[in-house]
Amino acid sequence: MSFTSVLPTPQLLLKAAPPPPTDRAKGVDQLVSLAAASAPADLSSGVEALTALAVSLPPPVDSAGAADRPALAGPSAYGYILRMVKRGDIVLPDDQNNVVHAWRAKLEVLDRVRRVLEEGGHEVLSEFVSRYNALKSIVDAMPLVKEGDWVYAEHFNLHLRALQKLIELEELLVKEVCGSPSDMLQLLDAMKLFAAQLEERGTGDVVASADWNAVKQALAVAPKLDELAEERAVTTVYLFREADWSTAKRYADDDSLIFCTHGIDTLPSGEVRELVASKRVVFVIEVDTEPYYPLPAPAWYPVFYTVLKPPFCGVNVATVTDPCFRQFLGYSVPALWDYCVSLRYKVSGAWNWTGDSCGWGYKVYEKGAIVEVPYDGFWESAEWLGRFVDAISNCLLGLRRPLRILYLGRYVSGTPGWHLCHPIDACWRALASARKWRLVDLR
Repeated sequence: MSFTSVLPTPQLLLKAAPPPPTDRAKGVDQLVSLAAASAPADLSSGVEALTALAVSLPPPVDSAGAADRPALAGPSAYGYILRMVKRGDIVLPDDQNNVVHAWRAKLEVLDRVRRVLEEGGHEVLSEFVSRYNALKSIVDAMPLVKEGDWVYAEHFNLHLRALQKLIELEELLVKEVCGSPSDMLQLLDAMKLFAAQLEERGTGDVVASADWNAVKQALAVAPKLDELAEERAVTTVYLFREADWSTAKRYADDDSLIFCTHGIDTLPSGEVRELVASKRVVFVIEVDTEPYYPLPAPAWYPVFYTVLKPPFCGVNVATVTDPCFRQFLGYSVPALWDYCVSLRYKVSGAWNWTGDSCGWGYKVYEKGAIVEVPYDGFWESAEWLGRFVDAISNCLLGLRRPLRILYLGRYVSGTPGWHLCHPIDACWRALASARKWRLVDLR
């Protein structure tokens, strides 16, 4: 069948030169309103979840010198304008071809993702490859059209099948590789919302202009997901000079762990409070005491301690009893010992993740959290450092792994001497190497 929904009667495709590529857009302008306008009533509740999403449309392609054809305007994907059509519009070869070219470009992006997962030995590699191959087989079957060709229902059906496979693949990446961040989940929900409006067409069926538009709008979300996946698919470890908060704070963003000492004197408590209220960050306090820091620094008052400089209670050997931390750290833990702060000096809502009142604690805020770890023990080896990162990320951020790790704690010490056996920066390097993370040394 021909594209009868936008043509009063079947017509041949008009000749149209391909549009010049545009800068890759970051998304779809007024994505929520586009989805809501064409969504059936039973999907209206899903639109509410997207109300915070607002990204811009690319400008229309300049149509100067092309008076015989309409200017292309609509969302873009991978440099190709995906024209929004309405009943009565003339069908252009670009209406099919630009979508096909965008699908092919998406496959190239996914192939790069495959190589990254392969190099990292990621556990979802096999499932990713299976879904990628299913999508590729559909895209490979998509024809390019030229002047005089017809656009049939099967052209549309191939795009719909590809979209359904892409959603399955993106869901795997968002949830299993990128840790289910809220901004990526919103974009995935938008893609699903567009796809839910569609069904395959048969001979004699009308392919409505809204059907084509929904496919294009969903595909235009993909580049934005690519950008976010590139940022989140690989954790980055940043090493800063000890207590260099003025540099480190520029990197403190959502889904980050920030390691610093009990005695840090460059970190205002007001900035700590603001960050844990507004961003999904966790401040990891390294409890490192005599002879280094006799008392905790004012940075942690009053956001974690109820007195300006709470006294240490003496050496304590801890047992991990918090169910979440216990699950990740294991039943057998390294020697977690140091001078601790009593729970009675910690703010309301703080809890010890170790089993007694004189152990190490944590407190969850509006978005972020603060947690204590013993300097003697949490980095006994790269393996245990990784377990602490996993436990803190899962328990306090709800992620399998953080997006960023900012380390501005101590690196070496002469007392006690065993700290020199495996310096903390060497442990970070070993962990980053084992997990295929990026490590950036900014010291």
